[in-house]
Amino acid sequence: MASSLGLTLSNASYAAGSLITLKEMVEKTVTANPEVQSRYHRFLESGFEQDVAHGNFLPKADIVSTYRKQEELIKPGDGTNIPRFNNELVLRQMIFDGFATSNEVKRLGHANRVRYYELQSAMQNTTLEFMRAYIDANRYRELSQYAKENYVIHKQLFDRIQERVNAGVARKVDLEQAAGRLALAEANLLTETTNLHDVTARMQRLYGELPPETLEAPTFFNAGVEPTSAEALKVAYNQNPDLLSTIEDIQASKDEIKTRESRYYPKLDLQARKNLGVSNDGRFSSNAADLLELTMNFNLFNGFSDKNAIKQTAEKLNNSKDLRDKACVDTRQLVVIAYNDIQQLKEQEKYRTEHKNSIENAREAYRKQFDIGQRTLLDLLDTENEYFQARRALANVEYDIQTAYARTYAGQGELLNKIGAARGGLPEYKRESYMDDENVCQAVSPVQVTVDKAALLADAKPLSSTISVAKSAEPAKVEAKPMANKVVPDVQFETNSAKIKEISYPVLDNAITTLKEWGDSNVEIAGHTDQRDTSKADYNLRLSEKRAKAVMDYIVKKGIDAKRLSAKGYGYSKPLAENDPKEGNLVNRRVELVREQKK
Repeated sequence: MASSLGLTLSNASYAAGSLITLKEMVEKTVTANPEVQSRYHRFLESGFEQDVAHGNFLPKADIVSTYRKQEELIKPGDGTNIPRFNNELVLRQMIFDGFATSNEVKRLGHANRVRYYELQSAMQNTTLEFMRAYIDANRYRELSQYAKENYVIHKQLFDRIQERVNAGVARKVDLEQAAGRLALAEANLLTETTNLHDVTARMQRLYGELPPETLEAPTFFNAGVEPTSAEALKVAYNQNPDLLSTIEDIQASKDEIKTRESRYYPKLDLQARKNLGVSNDGRFSSNAADLLELTMNFNLFNGFSDKNAIKQTAEKLNNSKDLRDKACVDTRQLVVIAYNDIQQLKEQEKYRTEHKNSIENAREAYRKQFDIGQRTLLDLLDTENEYFQARRALANVEYDIQTAYARTYAGQGELLNKIGAARGGLPEYKRESYMDDENVCQAVSPVQVTVDKAALLADAKPLSSTISVAKSAEPAKVEAKPMANKVVPDVQFETNSAKIKEISYPVLDNAITTLKEWGDSNVEIAGHTDQRDTSKADYNLRLSEKRAKAVMDYIVKKGIDAKRLSAKGYGYSKPLAENDPKEGNLVNRRVELVREQKK
C-alpha cells in the first residue's frame, strides 16, 4: 500500500506507547460523539419506559386522607355517622387486564431493541464517516508531500530555464511553458493542503479534538471479504442494524395490536382498605370499616374507538414491513456497490502501479539523457509532472480500496468488529427465531461487469483500416506551414462556433513562433469558410470574422502585441478549391496569418 509519507512512526515512539491507535480513536468517537450519545440516551430511555409498564404487574399502595362535609337528611344513629376526617391505607392489585400489561411490556421490549439497533447503526455510520476522514487524512498528508516535492523540482527547473533564457541560449517561449508548469505545480500544492485542512476539520467534528500528528496505518481490511457479493449480502442481512431495527419494529407493532385488543376483555382488580383513624363522630360508623373487594369492569361500547385503534395499529404494522423491505433494498445497494469497488479498485491498483513504475523509469532515463544533451529541461518538466500525476493516481486508488472495505463492513454491521473496537456497557442480545422468519431479503446481487479484452481486440478493426477511415473522413492534422509572408495553421473550431478546439493550441503555438520571427511586422488574421447549397453569405461572413478574432485573442494572450494584429472575416468569398454543394470543402475552412509588407 501507499508509503504514507509523513505518517510513518519510529519504532521508539511506538514502543513507548505515545501513538494513539486507530482502535482507541474509534472507541473514543463512538463513546463521546454527540450524535452517537443521543442514540445511546434514547436507548436508555426506552429501557426505563419498559420498566414503567412492568410496574402495572405490581400492587399499588396509597394513604388516602379525606375531610368532607355532607348534608344530613336523617338523624344519625348507631352505625350511620359519617366521619368527617378519615385516613386509610389503600392497596390495589391488578388481577387481569386482558393481557394489556403483558403485551405492552413485550412491545416496549421490542421498542427497546429497536433503539438498541438504532444505536448500533449510529455507531457503524459514525465509525464509517470517521474512517473516511481518517483514510483521507492519511491520503492528503501523503499527497501534500508529493505536491511539495513536485513544486520544488518545478521551481528548480524553472530557475535553470530562466538562467538559460537570460544567457540567450534558450527561447523565451520555453520559459513561458515552464512558468505555466510551475503555476500548475503551485496550484496542485494549494489544492492538496486545502484538502488536508478540510479533512482535519472533519476528523475534529467526529473525534472531538484535532487528530494527532502521527496516524497509525490501518490494517482492518486485512481480514478480507467474502468470496462473492451474494455471500457478503447474506452476512449483511443477518447483521445490518438498520434492517434488524425494522424487524424489531414489526414485532413491536404486532404486540401493540394485542394491547389494543385487550379492550375487548373484562378487567379484574382487587382492592383492600385499612382505616388508620377517623373523627370521633364516625368511629363506629360502617363507613369507617376495613374493606376487601374484587371489582370487574367490562367495556360494552366505546364509540368504535377500540375497533379503529386496532385498524390504526394494523396500518402501523404495514408501514413497519414497508420499512423492512426498504432496508433490504438499501442494504443490498450499499454492500454490492462497495464490494464491487473493492474488486475493481484492486485490479486498477495493478495498472496504476505499472504506470507509476514505468513513468519513474522513464523519468530516470530522461535525467540521464539530459546529462548527455539528448533531452531538454522542458522534457524533464514533462516527466516530472506525469510522475506526480502517476503517484497521485496510485495513492488515490490505494486509499479508495481502504474506504471500499470500510463501506462494505459498515453495510454488514461489522466495521467496529473489524477494527477491534467496541463501546462498553451495552447488552448482547441473542438472535431470536423471528429475526429469520421476518427477514425476507433475497441475497441476489448484480453480476460484476468484466471486459473480455481478448474478444475486444479480436473484434477490433485493424489499425491501418482505422487510419484510412479517419483519413477519408477528415484530413490529417498538419503543423503550421511557414511561408514567406503567410502562415496557415490547421486551426479547428467547434461546429458553427468560434470556440477553438484544444487540439489546435499546439498548432497555434507553432504559428506564434513564426510571428515572433517576423519581428514587429503587422499581421492580418483572415478567417475563411466554405460554401454549400444551404450557406448564407451574411452568416458565414460573421462566423469567419468571429473565428479570426478568437485566434487573435489567443495569440495576444500568448504575448504577441495586439497593436500588430488585425482580424477580418472573408466568409466564403476566397476559396482555395472547388466547394461541394452538400459537403463544402475542408480546405476552404481555414484561418490565415498574413504578414503585411512595410511601405
